[in-house]
Formats: sequence, structure tokens, C-alpha cells
Amino acid sequence: MMQKQIKSGEDNSKIILGLLIVVGFLLRLKAALNLEVLADDMLYASQSAGIIKAGILSTHSNPPLFFYLTDLAYTLFGYSTFASRFWPLVAGTLLIPLVFLLTRMLSKNEKVAIGAAFFVTFSTFLIRMTFTEHTLLVLFFVVFACLCGLSYLKYHNLKWLCLFAISFGLATLTKYSAPFFFISFCIFLGYLYEQKISFPQKHSLIKQIIIVLGIILLISLPFLAFNYFIYKEKGIVDVYFSRIIHIEKTQELYQGLAGQGESFFNRLAKLSSYSQYKLPLITDPLPTLFSLIGLTLLFLRKDKNTLPFVLIMIIIPFILQSGGSGLQKHFAFLHLFLAIPAGFAFVSIKERINSKSLRNLFYVILILGMLISLGTAYGTPENFRKQSATSELKNYVNDKVGANDLIILDSRIYSARSFWLATPNSFIFSSQFPEVYQSIVNLSAQHLKPTNVFFVECAIDDCGWGWVQNDQNLNKSSEELVSLFSQNGILVKSISAPEYSKQEFLKKSSEKEIYKVYFLTLNLPPEIIEESKNIQSFYFTPYLYKNMANYIFDYKVEGAGKLLEKLSHWIIYMAIIFTLIILCFVCWLLIRLQNSHYF
Repeated sequence: MMQKQIKSGEDNSKIILGLLIVVGFLLRLKAALNLEVLADDMLYASQSAGIIKAGILSTHSNPPLFFYLTDLAYTLFGYSTFASRFWPLVAGTLLIPLVFLLTRMLSKNEKVAIGAAFFVTFSTFLIRMTFTEHTLLVLFFVVFACLCGLSYLKYHNLKWLCLFAISFGLATLTKYSAPFFFISFCIFLGYLYEQKISFPQKHSLIKQIIIVLGIILLISLPFLAFNYFIYKEKGIVDVYFSRIIHIEKTQELYQGLAGQGESFFNRLAKLSSYSQYKLPLITDPLPTLFSLIGLTLLFLRKDKNTLPFVLIMIIIPFILQSGGSGLQKHFAFLHLFLAIPAGFAFVSIKERINSKSLRNLFYVILILGMLISLGTAYGTPENFRKQSATSELKNYVNDKVGANDLIILDSRIYSARSFWLATPNSFIFSSQFPEVYQSIVNLSAQHLKPTNVFFVECAIDDCGWGWVQNDQNLNKSSEELVSLFSQNGILVKSISAPEYSKQEFLKKSSEKEIYKVYFLTLNLPPEIIEESKNIQSFYFTPYLYKNMANYIFDYKVEGAGKLLEKLSHWIIYMAIIFTLIILCFVCWLLIRLQNSHYF
């Protein structure tokens, strides 16, 4: 009888978890398709395009794995908004079962694990993080690595230690914040060691450390080699390396870009750096309330397993990340790990409600409250409910613009946004059009060819810059070109979007015209289509990596350097394969959830 009850409980957990994964996927899919784009979002989306063919070892801002994976998604799905957000969508969805497995392993309580998965499923901030950003993929690797590390302690099988190291290595090859979590988990292991937890004795501690650090360093080789090559040849390093080691030539290159004025250690010493402690309360008030209750319960129970893990995995990365970058998107780990104590509170409150009808009412109120919170845009893009104007325009460009057509983009559209909207088509900025016109005005007709031209106007005078609406010279020149194209072309698309405050669901919004697209045919030299791709560059990177001669981070290698470069390329390709293997393994675990002895 007892075995039947246990099996029934496992079946129910599997069904509930399956429903949470489906709901979580649908909510994140809606976010991926609808959300507006942020500055970094556009930058990462456009700088991923063509990176596999270019074969660069890293970028000036982040390690290469996310960029390579995104370019792979473009190959599979085209240069669409969906493709640019495919990996955050997949990783964000799979964090639901991974947090379930992690919580179950820590708490030995399947109901608590379901509660934690529930809060990850409906977390406003985690859902709205489904844009072109590395964070969710890093957290996917980190949580999987934690599971593998705990499994190694449990089973004493070397394969779990290797998977632990590979997962943290992949996280490090994705984003520079990954070591923060590695350090935190090692501190947790030290705590367990002090608690006399049985550690594997088959291999010496030194050998285990060498295996883990060796694998992580090997997987990190591409961005280490990249920084070595560019420093050796040009005396510069990438953005985040320069925050640890201030090199004069690098500081001259980046100047005040992206907070370069302050070093990592300077930020650690400033109290103002730690302002994101309030982020969970602003974006996810109900889950945060439950997590505080859960932490209190764990403290009162003198929990020696889950509570230390949660506190260490929150406090240490919070301190280190505050020293690195204070942008809200980098603190999504708060919501993820706070879901674990929230699961404890959820179960504790639920079990105190004896009436089935009151319990159902409790579920409904909680879900409705969390769904309403989804309208909160704080540190994430707007437009969850309805497709954003930029996403709609990107779809239009993909559908209507051909390989031999030219796009002219209003210079009042932020450059990174323009790059993403145009990818992978040929384009110029409206500020470049007069120069192009002067170069062809004296050409004979035999050197010209009728070319389809799409002119995209920023109808609100400032599309992403934040200051150009006050630049009267730019506005005047832009309006003159708008007048030229509107008089000689056909208005083929007008795109409006609602104006939201920080809460999309509770406050009224009015529709506002954001973009206008005009179509006309101009006689242009045929070579301008390809040449326009070669002249564009933004944030140190040439468009589609076409003109590598103007890429400041390009370098030449010879001798042993060529071998190091080739090995680094192979590591990136193997990292992609390992990523796919881990994704498949997690999916396999879900299929065999009740029969699996893992985690």
C-alpha cells in the first residue's frame, strides 16, 4: 500500500512538473517573440551573425560560446527575433526542471522541489530575461554543474566530477561572471567538508582539484588565447580583462565605455555598487515574500544543507557581481536561488490550509498575482503583452527585403538596433546617403541598375539613442531625407506600439507610431549592395565580420601561435557539442524522472 502511495506521489510530481515546463515555455516564448530590444540585446544579436565563418576566438566584451550558439540558431531558423533568443528560451525553460532536481537533492522533499519549480516558472524577471543575453544560459550550466557536483559527493563516480568541471567550463566560456558561482560552490563544498560530509576518497584531493581546474582552464583557452594574442600584438585586452588589469592603451581605446572608468576592485569598495539588493522585491514581490518566509523557516529549523547553499550561492555572487557590473540583468541568479526557500514556504503554507476550496483559492490568487507582475518592466525590455515595434519591423524586413535590395535606415535609429534590423541584408545609414548619391551622380546609365530600396524612418525622432531628439542638426537633415523618400516613394508599412510605464498590465497605454517604411526604386551601381556591408562597423566590430581588415581585435599568429589558435577553435566546437549533449541529457532525465537514480 505504501509503495502504491509513493508511486502515485511520483506520478503526480511528474505531471505537475510537466505542466510547469509547458506553461513556463509558453510564457518565455511569448516574451522571446514580443519583447523590445535593449542596447546589449541588439549588440549581441548582430555581433553573433557570421561569427562561425569569421572564426574569431572571442569578442571584446564576452567569451565566444553564446555568440557561436546564436549564429548556429541563425543557420537553423534564419535571422529572426526567435533565433536570436532561442538559447535563452531553451535555457530559461530547462531551469524549471533543473531547479526542481537541485531542490529535491538538497531538501530530500519532492513537494518543496515542485514549489521551487513553480516559482521559477512564473518568475517575472526570469521570464522577461528571454532576450539575447548570456545570463540564462550561464545559469543553466551553473545549476547543472551544482547537480553534478552534489552527485559526485553522493556516488563517488569520477564522471560526475568531469561533468561538474565541463559545465562550469562551458559557463566560463559563455560569460565572465561564471567564476563567481564556481567560487561560491567551492565555498559550499568547504562548508560540507567542515560538516564531516563524506568526500570521495578514491582519488586524492589534489588530483580532484587538478582535474576540475584543468578542464575549466582548457575550456577557457579560447578567450585566454584571444587576450594573449591581442595584447602581444596591440597591447590591449578585452573589456572585462581591462577592469581587472588597467592597461593604459586599453583604457584609451574604451575610455568611459560601459563603466570602464572604474575597476572591479574600486566598485567592490563602494557602497553604491550594491543597489540591486531590491531587484527581486521590485520585479517579483510575491516570490520574494515567500522566499523570505522560507529562509526564516529554514533558519528556525536549523537547516544545515539547503540554507547554507542558498545563502552562499546568493551572497558571494551578489558581492562579486556588484563589483563587476551593476546592470539588473546580471542579477537574475537572485530570483533563481531564492525560488528554493520560496518552495519551502509554499509547502508550509499550503499544508496549513485544511480546506480544499481554500487551498485552490490560495493557488489561484498566487498565480494571478504572479501573472500580473509579468507586466513589470524593470531592467528588462518592454512589450510582453503585444509585439514590440522593433520585433514587428524585424519580421517585416525578413519577409520583404531581398538579397539584392538595399535598406536605408534613419540615423536617428540607434546603430546597434539598425545593425540588428538589417542583418543579414545590405544597408546604409541615412547620414551616409548623400555621400553615396554624390558618388553615382556622374555615372553613366550602363553602370547603374534599378535597385529596390527600403527607407526606414524613425517617426519619434529618437529610436534608441536617448539624446538625438535634442540634436537639431541631425533632426533637420533626417527630416529632409524623410521628405525626399516620402515624396518619391510609397509608404508600405507603418508600425505603432503602445507606450507603457513600468507596468504593462495595470496602466492604460496609447498607441504611438514608431517606424515608417517607404519603398522606391533607384538606379544604383550593382556593387553597392556588397560594398555597403563592408563599410559598416559598430562597437569595434565590422558588420557580419565582412571587413576584417578594419577589425581592431584582429591579429596575426605564426609558429606555436597557430597551434594554439587551432586548438582554441576545436575547443569552441567541442563546447557547442557538449552544450547539445547536456541539453539532451537533461531532457532524458525528465523522460525518466521517476525511474532515474540520478539527482
